[in-house]
Amino acid sequence: MTEETKNEKKRGWGGRLLGLMLASPVNTLFVLALAYYAFQTYVLDNSPLLNKAIMLGIICLWILWFAAKNLIKLLLILALVAAAVYGYYSYSTRDARQCEENGGVWNKETKSCEEKTGLLHSIQKLVEQYLKQ
Repeated sequence: MTEETKNEKKRGWGGRLLGLMLASPVNTLFVLALAYYAFQTYVLDNSPLLNKAIMLGIICLWILWFAAKNLIKLLLILALVAAAVYGYYSYSTRDARQCEENGGVWNKETKSCEEKTGLLHSIQKLVEQYLKQ
């Protein structure tokens, strides 16, 4: 065994708790504040409504802290997901876009490109036929 694993095994629950507290002092402050107001509310029964409101505020601040701390990761993950969705959408509609760029109409049922068959297109074809004659 190496020295590190021997030292980790020797360290008890107090040492582990101290390690956790030093690793995240903000979380430690939130836990201590919640514990203090919970003690005031449930043990000493000092203005329970106010202390419960303060506890709710501490929990909301803690959630905001967690979100702000992980905001960069969240934004990167959302950007990757958006890029993946856009890529899939582009890939799945590439035939329809190519058909429309070439002047056709995409038929969703048969998944094929067809010529335009609207009223204006019919009139245009007739005009072209009569002009060629």
